[in-house]
Amino acid sequence: MVEEFYGKISRSGSNLSDNLEDKLTGDFFGTLRYMDFYDGLQPILCGALRKSEKQQETSQDAIQLLKNVNCTNIRDEEHIKFWPKHDLGELDVLLNFDNCCIGIEVKFQSGLSSDDQLMREAEILCDLAKDKAKILLFIAGHGSCVSVYREYKDDMGKDVCFVFASWEDILQSMKDLLNGGNGSKYTFGQKLMISDLVRLLTRKGFDTFLSMTNGISDKPGQCIEKEGYFMADHKNNTDDTTKYRNAAYVVFMTYKNVDKLLKAINSKSQECGYTFIKRYEETCAGIVDDLWLTFSKEANSGSGDTSLYAVNIFLTNTNEEHPSNPTFSVLRYVSSNAVSKNLTGKELVKALDDNANTERDTCDISVDGITMTLHQRDINNSKKHADLQRCYYVDLPLMSISKEDIKWVFHIFDELSKQPKNMCSQ
Repeated sequence: MVEEFYGKISRSGSNLSDNLEDKLTGDFFGTLRYMDFYDGLQPILCGALRKSEKQQETSQDAIQLLKNVNCTNIRDEEHIKFWPKHDLGELDVLLNFDNCCIGIEVKFQSGLSSDDQLMREAEILCDLAKDKAKILLFIAGHGSCVSVYREYKDDMGKDVCFVFASWEDILQSMKDLLNGGNGSKYTFGQKLMISDLVRLLTRKGFDTFLSMTNGISDKPGQCIEKEGYFMADHKNNTDDTTKYRNAAYVVFMTYKNVDKLLKAINSKSQECGYTFIKRYEETCAGIVDDLWLTFSKEANSGSGDTSLYAVNIFLTNTNEEHPSNPTFSVLRYVSSNAVSKNLTGKELVKALDDNANTERDTCDISVDGITMTLHQRDINNSKKHADLQRCYYVDLPLMSISKEDIKWVFHIFDELSKQPKNMCSQ
C-alpha cells in the first residue's frame, strides 16, 4: 500500500512483480509503522544485528543506539519517512527520532545502483540528521550484506555507524519474538502483523540455513545445555512433560536445520563449479541418522578426473551408553573410471568400513586460512566397491557449521581435487 501512494508502483501496475524492491520495502516497513517502535522495529533489528556480530564489528554500537532511541515523536507521522527526496538522491526509509536518525537502504535481488550509492546516502543522512547520532543500515540477502559491508565499511566517516541486517536474520529475529518470552506481551493484532511478515519473507526465499543451533539457542554456536531439554532424574521435582516436549523440539529443529543446510549446499554447487548428483538418506532403528549429497566436478569433463565428491552428515550412532558426536564430512572418492551416479550413501560407507583396519595417512591442509586434518584411506578390492580406489576426506564438527561455511565446502572440494599430487605421507 505505502509503495503505491508514494508512486513507486505505476497506476497500471506494469512495473509490479515479486522482485520489486520498493514493494518489499513498503510491505515490510509499512506494516511495522503501525506498531510502537519498542515493540516492532527495535527488537526485530536488534535481534538481526546480534545474529551477525561475527561479521561486523559495529553491530554492538548500533544495538546500543537502537536501545537508547528517544521516541517522544513516536506517534508523529514524521517518525518514519519513505523515500525522502534529497539533491544527492534518496534513502529508502528514514527513521527520525529525537536523538538518532536511521537511514535504510533496501535491496532484494539487485545490487547497488552505483559504486558511490552508499557514500551519497551517508552524506544525505548526515545532512538530514545534523548533530543527531546516525545509523546507515543496509538490508539485503546475507551474501550481499557481507560483501557490501566489507567493501564499504572503511570508507564511511566516523560520524556514521554503518551496519547491515540480512533479510534472513530479520526473518529469524521475528520468529524468535513470536516463539520467545516476548511473544506473550503482543496483542493478537501485533502477532498477526509479525506473522504475516514472517510468511512474506519466507515466500521471498529467506528462510534459509543459518546455523545448526538456529531456533534452539539464542546465538549461533551457543551450546545446547542437556539439562534444559532432556529428562532429569525422576526423584527430582521437574516437569517431565516439558522436558519431553523440549527434547522433541530439539530433534525437530535439528532435522529442519540439516535439511536447510543440505539445500543451501546444493544451491551453491553450480556457482562453485560442481554438478549435483543425488541426495541419500540412511536410517537406523527407523531414525534418519546418515545423510549424503554427491557431486561431480564440472570443469573436469575433459581432464580425466572421474572422482565423486560428497558431503556426509552423520548424526549419531544408536549406542545409548556412548553416542557419537555428530559429524560433517567432506569427501572425494577416486576412481579410474567414471563413478556410477547410482551409488548410494550406504555403498559409499561400506567402501570405507570394509577397510576399517586400513592405516590412514593424515596431514594438515589449509583452506581459506583454516587448518584442518586431511585423511586418506585406500579402498581394498575396488572391483567389489564400484571401482572406488581411494578416499580423501575431512571431518568437521557438525554443530560448528554456519551459513558462512557453505561456499567453504566447495573450497575443500577444490583442495581435495589436488590430491594425490600432494599425497599425505605415512
